[in-house]
Amino acid sequence: MPSNVSEAFISCYAQGSSYVEATERALKKLASDGLHVEEILQPIHEMAISDWSEHIKQQWPDYIDNLPAQSEFEGAVLSGQVVYGLFGSYNPE
Repeated sequence: MPSNVSEAFISCYAQGSSYVEATERALKKLASDGLHVEEILQPIHEMAISDWSEHIKQQWPDYIDNLPAQSEFEGAVLSGQVVYGLFGSYNPE
């Protein structure tokens, strides 16, 4: 993270047999990337894998080119990977 930023938030996308399993997978990935999770924001949403393209058009229309394409997203999630959305950083002051 840049030195002038102290905290960040990120949407994570993972597959699991339940939201608990998917959340645990995302938390493990964040930890393995050296990121410390202080809070999990609620609610946790469920999304059909086929809805990715529409989801990013609604969530981040200006940043679509910075996110995986539908086929890349499906391949990553189906192979057990965690996909990160965009990082948002801030200082809580």
